[in-house]
Amino acid sequence: MHQSFLLIGHRASGKSTLGRRLADARGLPFIDLDEDIACSHGKSAADLVAEDEPAFREAEREQLRSILAHRTPSVIAVGGGFKVFPPGILTIWISRDGWDEDAIAQRQRLRPELPAEEEIAWMRETREERYRRAAHLRLQIERGCGIEEAAHRLVLLSEWLENAVGAPAMRRSWMLPRDEDDLARCIADVTLLAMAGVEIRSDRYADLPDLDVPWLASLRTEEDGFFRRARNAAAFDCDTGLLKHLDLSGLAPRPLILSTHPNDVYKEFFEHLIGLPAWIEKAWPEWRHLLMLKYAPRVKSWTELRYAYQLYKVYEKNGGRITFLPQGKPWRWVRAMRLVAGNECNYVSSGCCEESHLPPALDYFLPHVQEPAPTTFFGVVGNPVEQSFGDVFHRAMSLHADGGRDSYFKIPLTAAEIDNCLHLLPQFGFRGLSVTSPLKEAVTESNFVGCESDIPAGNTLAYVKGSFLLYDTDEAGMCAALEEIEARGIEPGPTLIFGSGGVTHALRRALQSRGWNPVHLVRARDGWGTHADSTVTLVIDASGGTADAAAHAPRARAWLDMRYRDVARAPDGVERVFSGMTFYTAQAMAQRRLWGCAEVRDHPFSHPESKA
Repeated sequence: MHQSFLLIGHRASGKSTLGRRLADARGLPFIDLDEDIACSHGKSAADLVAEDEPAFREAEREQLRSILAHRTPSVIAVGGGFKVFPPGILTIWISRDGWDEDAIAQRQRLRPELPAEEEIAWMRETREERYRRAAHLRLQIERGCGIEEAAHRLVLLSEWLENAVGAPAMRRSWMLPRDEDDLARCIADVTLLAMAGVEIRSDRYADLPDLDVPWLASLRTEEDGFFRRARNAAAFDCDTGLLKHLDLSGLAPRPLILSTHPNDVYKEFFEHLIGLPAWIEKAWPEWRHLLMLKYAPRVKSWTELRYAYQLYKVYEKNGGRITFLPQGKPWRWVRAMRLVAGNECNYVSSGCCEESHLPPALDYFLPHVQEPAPTTFFGVVGNPVEQSFGDVFHRAMSLHADGGRDSYFKIPLTAAEIDNCLHLLPQFGFRGLSVTSPLKEAVTESNFVGCESDIPAGNTLAYVKGSFLLYDTDEAGMCAALEEIEARGIEPGPTLIFGSGGVTHALRRALQSRGWNPVHLVRARDGWGTHADSTVTLVIDASGGTADAAAHAPRARAWLDMRYRDVARAPDGVERVFSGMTFYTAQAMAQRRLWGCAEVRDHPFSHPESKA
């Protein structure tokens, strides 16, 4: 069954253009809310805002309510200033590099009394937090991406978003509202996404709400009689530090989670937890078969993660049943693995929304919840990894090539803990890793890494016969990027690389192999220096956004920004601007070959159209 999609984002971000293509691809009607209102009022949205903005905003809300009341699946784009986003509709935030430039150049100013830069800053400050809270998914479109390619990505991600509704991983997930004001939105999303229900914690609610969706009653405060007050809950969760307040007498049995959330991974906490089933069986024997144990320590390092995981695995190997869900954002990948692999004790054993609100978490989990559940795991390690697009890249390729056997996780890691990480990940089932800067050079020193050839840095680890082998597929990515640049009519010539990280070794090899000489390396921390007055064919910004490469930059025909998100504007006079998307696509395909994954001829996430 089709769902409706609401497209939100800043003005000039492409909501209407992409929305029409999404609607055509999905066989749905498209509605531009601003155009709809303008048609009914005989004036443009901009004119109506200028005359009376509060009245226009009220008209927006009423018009959208009327559209949604008809319950006909549609694709709906709303204006950038829309304020009260309705619950119960799949919402996608369209975020495009360069929207701010187009908004100023092409559209009537909203705040002409402000300088252009201040107006853009005002729009970001007043709107982006609303977008972030409302969106189930953020589609980021890099500078240089063509319309058809962007539309192709939007269609694919909309299908993923629709397929997430009622997926097994979602049915095992509970939504945790931030506060009472957040509850209505969470209830709507539980219904929309067919999740297990809402988690109501005693430390957030003095009065238990009356809900029309299943809910999990979680005791997190010193309170007697909490579960009696929560007798309508579908399941109970009791922190093991509060067992003296646990009284199940006279209550109908239902799933019962005993969870421990210690700030340390001491063995005593774990042993106390695994000893509780005997106590429950003695006190309330009818609850024993519905009991689940959740071990959720606050883990502060990879050393602690290794120790906690060892406790869990020994207990599991001896026939015990327990859920291992370490707390802390760096370990979100563990929660994702446990959830999507379907090896939780029961559907009430965990919620995917550790950060306590769904939209940002769903954005993270979306690639993994597509059926069938993955059985082999890969990942990207580094710091930061939040902006990585690898999870979407590799999951799309796996679904396209082998039916979704593989999934790929973002794993934060610092250089100091490389050995601990590489020792542990194979035990979780990982068979390959991507390595980001600044770890590309540091990983060569690891005791758990071998190299078939002498390379100064590497970006790909393949687990073969009990150890990791290091490769560098950045060269393949750079060759593909150069092929694209040459196809746009730019012949090889002098090149400057801005940045000196681990990726530059492969860049230089690829450039020289294709005749892009001479190649000069400029350290981003030093700026362009004497190269500022140069004239070259190609500038490669490999700084990762740590410096303003465009400031005092040399003259160049082509500019390659190695990022695929937040791609900066090149200096005036540059003939062609390219993002790192082609680079990373080719790199990912080369990694899959090293990992022994099914061959992918054309990346399913990329449209064959050449970039503008």
